[in-house]
Amino acid sequence: MDFPKRGEIWLVLLEPIVGSEIGKTRPAVVISNNKNNQFSDTITVIPLTSKTAKVYPFEALLPKEDTGLIKDSKAKSNQIRTVDKRRLVNFLGSASEERLQEIEQALLIHLGISLARNK
Repeated sequence: MDFPKRGEIWLVLLEPIVGSEIGKTRPAVVISNNKNNQFSDTITVIPLTSKTAKVYPFEALLPKEDTGLIKDSKAKSNQIRTVDKRRLVNFLGSASEERLQEIEQALLIHLGISLARNK
């Protein structure tokens, strides 16, 4: 059986929400590793929005040419969440390797993780 792969963009049902969580049924990029994605009932995704006027350092711009989506979008790493695979509605596209690296960098910034530690 096939499974969602890291870097793929899926339409995901994010309702119900609480407070300021991003909601609706919207595109999200799969960020969890493929072993998890294959064997777990849950996956980790970063929701996307088409509101791209301002892109913060903890977000990554995803031009439609690099994703297969119909609009430019941005990945909101501050809204990362783990969801049951049953919330996946359908496959929409994939982030290019370059864009996936930018999403990873935005996620590190959001989580306050620095890979280059001073000694």
